[in-house]
Amino acid sequence: MRKRHSFFWGLLRPLIIVFLWFKFGYTYRATKDLPENYIVLSNHVTDYDPLMLSASFPRQMYFVASEHIARWKRAFRWIDYAFSPIMRYKGTVAASTVKEVLRRVRKGANVAIFAEGVRTWDGMTCPILPSTAKLIKSARCALVTYKIVGGYFVSPMWSGSNTRHGYCHGEVVNVYTKEQLAAMSQAELYDAINRDLYEDAYARQEQEPQEYRGKRLAEGIENLLFICPQCAGYDTFVTSDDTLTCKRCALSARYTPRATLMGGPFTTVKAFSDWQNERIKADVDADVVYRAPHGTLVTVAQHIETPIDRGEVSLDGEFLRCGNTAIKLENISDMAMHGKRAVVFSVSDTYYELIPSGDVSTLKFLLYYRACVEKETVKAR
Repeated sequence: MRKRHSFFWGLLRPLIIVFLWFKFGYTYRATKDLPENYIVLSNHVTDYDPLMLSASFPRQMYFVASEHIARWKRAFRWIDYAFSPIMRYKGTVAASTVKEVLRRVRKGANVAIFAEGVRTWDGMTCPILPSTAKLIKSARCALVTYKIVGGYFVSPMWSGSNTRHGYCHGEVVNVYTKEQLAAMSQAELYDAINRDLYEDAYARQEQEPQEYRGKRLAEGIENLLFICPQCAGYDTFVTSDDTLTCKRCALSARYTPRATLMGGPFTTVKAFSDWQNERIKADVDADVVYRAPHGTLVTVAQHIETPIDRGEVSLDGEFLRCGNTAIKLENISDMAMHGKRAVVFSVSDTYYELIPSGDVSTLKFLLYYRACVEKETVKAR
């Protein structure tokens, strides 16, 4: 651990706390009496999560961060100098990330990991890999679990940079000493991690309603919702201010400051998304092909993008295609997204990024892929 990393942490943390309060209304509970050496596991709800988490921790630590920030060139040089994040390629096994986490922890540093690896689109905690518990056991240090609540509503994944102001709070859930962790089985630890980090934003909002004020509240919902429940059109939604409208049948709904939908058949984005997920499974069973009129496929190595192909994008139960390039789904080891517009995945040792273009949801390709994987998993049982 270098002195300059602690210096920048101490210098910027008070400014970050003020920034988060004015931007979101963020509150936090500061930590105290923590073990000397630990890993922090947190849920992942906004792009500002590292800042939100750092508010609670006066002591400096290192973050595991998505690889794409290393492609920010000049900005990343400063980030790397000041904070030295640990890079993780989404959509991969991430063995090199695990090794680096263990290396730093064993040197006495503290490390923060957003256990889901991706932000939630619907307010529910995303699945956490069982290997997370294995990593914690291997580290032989303490574990601190941390949860951010309200983050999904101040900065929904589907809304991009359009944020809101309302109740958002972060604090430690539990602290497990290395002696306690040594006495737990890997399965017991995995259950504890899932229990501590689980969050259902809509269930909490239903029990304790809060208002989230901002401009253009509905803007970007079409990134998540792409099937119209009334006319069954695909990619037909447009948003304006606080309203979502289907271009084909004129179905309309208003997104309110309390995160509800007024008009249409669903009362929340989550309920709409749950219905849509069932439709996607039916589409996979019916061999429906998901498409985008154009897209760009690149490989990423050493944080450098190399163009592979351009053209129409399509996904069915067997192949992902872009232009003249076809990739078998069975060869894709995993798939994820960074941001709203890029799908990332790995095939053997090659890391790909696909950016569909046009007025289509990019998320639909990831959801279709996951439905295919789920179908094959059920078949294999």
